[in-house]
Amino acid sequence: MLDILFWSLFILVPIFALVQLRVAGERVNQVGLVSMTTVFLLMFSFVGTLPLFYFLDDYRYDNGVQDQFLVLQVLFYSSVNIIIFLCGVIFARKVLGFRPVPFFSHEIRYLSVLQKALLIIIYAFCVFVLFIYLKKIDKVAIIIAITESVSSLQEYRSDMGNSFQGNYHWYKLVMRDVGSLLTFASFVLWLNRKNLTTFIAFSATLGYSVFVAIMATQKSPLAWLLIGLFMTYVLVRNNGLIPIRKLIPFVFAIISLLVVTYIFFMGSDSVGSALWSVFSRAFSGSISPAYFYLEFFPAHQDYLLGRTFPNPGGLMPYEPYQYTIEVMNWRFPSLASSGVVGTAPTVFWGEAYANFGPVGIPIVAFIMGGVTAVTSYLISKIEINPISIGFVVWLILKFRELAVSGFSAYFYNVYIISLVLIVFVILSVRGCFRIRRNNMNLSVQ
Repeated sequence: MLDILFWSLFILVPIFALVQLRVAGERVNQVGLVSMTTVFLLMFSFVGTLPLFYFLDDYRYDNGVQDQFLVLQVLFYSSVNIIIFLCGVIFARKVLGFRPVPFFSHEIRYLSVLQKALLIIIYAFCVFVLFIYLKKIDKVAIIIAITESVSSLQEYRSDMGNSFQGNYHWYKLVMRDVGSLLTFASFVLWLNRKNLTTFIAFSATLGYSVFVAIMATQKSPLAWLLIGLFMTYVLVRNNGLIPIRKLIPFVFAIISLLVVTYIFFMGSDSVGSALWSVFSRAFSGSISPAYFYLEFFPAHQDYLLGRTFPNPGGLMPYEPYQYTIEVMNWRFPSLASSGVVGTAPTVFWGEAYANFGPVGIPIVAFIMGGVTAVTSYLISKIEINPISIGFVVWLILKFRELAVSGFSAYFYNVYIISLVLIVFVILSVRGCFRIRRNNMNLSVQ
């Protein structure tokens, strides 16, 4: 009976989601905020339930994912989350009228000399911040991986992130997020005008972002940087439609890269084991914590009723509950006792469940669908140029995190607010801000 229910959901939900995408005016092979967020939700909060349900992933099984009924619950909640999320998108577009302006590559405008100069200044600032950050680190994980034992990497990786002594999120904002924006924008510049100047600009920003991505020996940042570059290429060269003949070799290249990183950074002893680790981490790693959420709430912790929400400036009389850390500490107490700060993030319905139980999942999913649709509409109104394309790609990758993390951070997100301000300043520095309206550009002085 469990098998029938599982396969019914596993087959029918993706089909229904594709139909909903078409109703919303999206295509699954289209680089767009709504379409890509839906694809990522299916990939990282849905597909991975298959090996969990049949206990094919020994690592997840050994870590406690051993109840088929609970895995079926995870699949059910993920199904509800995706379907209602797209209902929110359709409502925002069909009922409220937030229909985005179509993207066309031929509308790409060049940057002014002043805007390019500002990009150089921002790049120099990013390099300066990276230098300051490295001075605060005792040992850089990538150097340890090359010169010492792989077994000691976890502690140094934690020191460079979760356990970093200082406001790590500010460093991350500049080094990774602003750096990625510059890399995507310079890539557009090079694709449009292939000369020595644009090649040097792209090479400099790419080299910077690659180092930032791998310096803590994390696997995913480099992969997502390359995926962002691929999406940038598709937007510039193919109106945002992903050609299958180019997607297949790109996916193969990404998988090969991840296999190599698992061998060198994680100590995998063969290509086969590294390949399985890649698939396990990509598809099961982000959804398996949801299993622990169902165990932890409310049996060991009452529903939080909004206590996970951010509290900027301490304006509200509560301290945000670090639910990803608390779940991790409950499930793996030995890790916490060793001094490593671990987290157990999962798809955004996990936070909704932690706060409000099962009833919160469809409500939050509908709201986030609407938020994503409205955001898609707003960014489609921005003039198409290297900066706006880079920002759109960065924002897609940011919303991708809905498939692997909570939702409340999007109500007050320092990264999004900061990047919006930076993009607005760069686009406005020439004295006007162009708004797209039905393929017509209006200038706001």
